[in-house]
Amino acid sequence: MVTITRTDATTRLRTHQALDPRTLGRPVHLLGRFTERVRRELSGIFQARINRRYGARFEIAQVSVERTVHAMFAEDSRRWLTFDVGEHPMAFAIDRSILLCLLGYRYGGLPSSDPAAPQEPAADDPMAVPETATEERLAGNLGRQLLAAISASIEALEADNAASRPAARQQPQRNEPAPAPQHTQAAMKGAWILSANILEHDSRLEGTLWFQLDEAWMTRLLRALAPARQRAALPGTAALPAHLRLTLTARLIEKPITLGALLDLRIGDVIPATLGNADVLIGDSRLFTASIAEHKGKLCLTSFEDME
Repeated sequence: MVTITRTDATTRLRTHQALDPRTLGRPVHLLGRFTERVRRELSGIFQARINRRYGARFEIAQVSVERTVHAMFAEDSRRWLTFDVGEHPMAFAIDRSILLCLLGYRYGGLPSSDPAAPQEPAADDPMAVPETATEERLAGNLGRQLLAAISASIEALEADNAASRPAARQQPQRNEPAPAPQHTQAAMKGAWILSANILEHDSRLEGTLWFQLDEAWMTRLLRALAPARQRAALPGTAALPAHLRLTLTARLIEKPITLGALLDLRIGDVIPATLGNADVLIGDSRLFTASIAEHKGKLCLTSFEDME
């Protein structure tokens, strides 16, 4: 497994393959611009709508983004709320300890931070109490506000990108999530997970806010992050396919055979095998399958299909 980390921009991209073709040619190294913008937006929301109103001390410490992998589907136990944001979905999840802390600030019930104030006896563990309808509504309202801020951040990057191009700038249209979220129990296939570490200093709580962006939203985001380039190639520069070279390895036949049969082989023996589709690899990563055809006495690969 290879991990690419940018600690300065709080952006990380994890993959279980030596090469992830879904990120080739995409400016994933610029995601720090987006995560920093999102951190400021989320911090502003908590400061204006929660900290000042209820005297809380919530702080967004770090925002990072990573691509989901297949193992996440089975391991994911978070309670996701899915919203339709524009034409494509986004999802939101929150640590319950943070949600209950928000609930306490909003409706009372949190212990006083003043050591001189009388403290009521501690109640049973609130995490063991079943989720209430009020808690669910608060999660939905919070998710709706935060996802609106994330979509607005993407649209702002698109506007900045358009302003740097010769075409006239167009004002982005803010997308508001639908009022009724849907509950799901697993990450969307192919989604990217945006996670924000959140602290509440008075309660000494630390937790995470999670956001799912599907491939359509990530395509918009990465396109907005891509630097504007002149269409005409500079003199003496080669096209990208000419200087980005990858070695493809075709595995034509895979034939199981016992060790005894292998040791009994002699020169001239024939091993019967059927030639089917070939596996196409880059390094150790199996990326495609392809049909085998013959052309002018040579075996060729054709009809490539993505393993995803």
